[in-house]
Amino acid sequence: MSTYNLPRVFAALAFGALLFGCTEKSQEVVEVPEEPAQKAAVQQVTAHEVESQPVTEVDTAHISPELLETYQQTCGSCHEKGLVGAPKTGDVEAWKPRLAKGMDTMVKHARDGFNAMPPAGLCYHCSDEDYAELITYMSTAR
Repeated sequence: MSTYNLPRVFAALAFGALLFGCTEKSQEVVEVPEEPAQKAAVQQVTAHEVESQPVTEVDTAHISPELLETYQQTCGSCHEKGLVGAPKTGDVEAWKPRLAKGMDTMVKHARDGFNAMPPAGLCYHCSDEDYAELITYMSTAR
């Protein structure tokens, strides 16, 4: 009788889906059953390349070097380019309606997954405090 570690199986599947879905050449339009404005914004995601500047300097007022590395390895894979409807890092206007829901809700979405975002945002070692710091970093203008 074999046993499976279901959380790890689901995490592996989510990671594979993220890698498959977060490519610049993706032709698929993702529909999110949410508010009409969000649905329209997600449907506009196309195969065109989105300009993005990689994070090259550590902004110690907003994030520690350790969390910046975590951001670059996890969150940044979608949030740097705004892939699959993810609000881009530093785009204050895109983050406003999300932040209006409150940090507790934002942390819950990061931890549990939300729409196209996988559970834990692929940061399986992050604490709720880490998620809050990462969200603050991403939602702050550069």
